[in-house]
This record gives sequence, structure tokens and C-alpha cells, in this order.
Amino acid sequence: MPRVAFRLWLKPDPALIDTYVRYHLDPFPELYDLIRAAGIRNYTIWLDGTDLLLTREGETPTVGEKLRPEDPVHKDWIDHMTPCFQPRVKESGATRPEEIFSFQPDGAHGADQMTYRVPLRAGAETMDAVRRIHATLPDALAATMREAGIRRQWVWLEDGDLWVYREADDLERARATLSAGPAYQAFRTALGPYLDPASAAAGPRATREVFRCD
Repeated sequence: MPRVAFRLWLKPDPALIDTYVRYHLDPFPELYDLIRAAGIRNYTIWLDGTDLLLTREGETPTVGEKLRPEDPVHKDWIDHMTPCFQPRVKESGATRPEEIFSFQPDGAHGADQMTYRVPLRAGAETMDAVRRIHATLPDALAATMREAGIRRQWVWLEDGDLWVYREADDLERARATLSAGPAYQAFRTALGPYLDPASAAAGPRATREVFRCD
């Protein structure tokens, strides 16, 4: 099944962010039933500051739109969550970052999951270069990823950011094995000119998982 990503933004209000997180860590039990009945699988939501990345799998990329806003459970959920979002969410809805890479998308799930955010320099030139780098990744890097115990991985691109969703047997082992591999070092070198200064210095930033529905 394909995996797709969506972007949403919370208001910069600690109380509203806390409300959003609490409701997602302990949602209405019936919400899981609605999600699964719509054909959504492996649904996760990741938080970085006020920024959200939602990822999900299903038979079609728009499968989540089968959720019915008129359903009492879904309506109650919307009523509680809508005040948490920035006005642009109501005005234009979620955005869809562009998938530029996937690794073993139909493979077995990994025990550990994480989404990493990689801030980029803004602009079309950076986006074109990052697409090109990911379109020409060498077989040696795929071999290193398998050696690292990475089971599945997707990369999505938007202006100013890469988002990397990864499933692995052990995320720390995967990170260490990747970092030590010449193929990954060459990839990081190629990507280096397009990272923003903080990202270039600190590397990918782990986000916080606030929701999961397998």
C-alpha cells in the first residue's frame, strides 16, 4: 500500500498544543474503529514545535477522505481539535509534501518508528537538487540501509524541509551503522550545501510521536 504524508500547524499556544497531544495520546476509543473502517492503516502523527506531519497507508492516497464528518464520534473529535489549529488550516486545509524516496515500502514493519525533520535552505533550486540526489542514490546506500536493520523508509520534500519516516529493528543501531557507512557519508556530503545552517551542524532532528493507529 502507498504511504502518504500531510502537513498541519498548531497555534503557538502551549495549552492548545497540550490539548492536541493529550487527545491524541488518549483518543476516543471509537476513533480507532472509524479510522480502520475507512481503510486507513499504520496512521501516525508527529509533532515538531507547532508543526505536524501525518502519515498513513491505505489502498489509495485519498482513503482517509472516507471518514464521515457527520459521524457523531468524528464530529466530536473535530469540535475539540479545530480550535488548536492555525487559521490557515481552516482556510486551505492540509498540504501534501512530495514523496521523493521510498525504501522497501512493501517490506516487513520495523519494531521502532521515527520521523526526522531535516530543515533545508528555501527555494526551487534546493528542491530540484534534493530531488535529484534522492533519485540517483547508489545501490551501496540501499545495502547499508539493509545492514543497518532499516525495514522501511519514506522521504517527503517541501520547500524548506525534508521529512524522513523510518522503521527499523533498532533506531540507534540504524543511525550508528548509517553514519559509519561510506555510501551514507557521500550522500550527506552531496546534501550538505542544501541544508540550513542549524541542520548542517546538528543533523536530522527527531520529532515526537503523538498518535499511532496500526
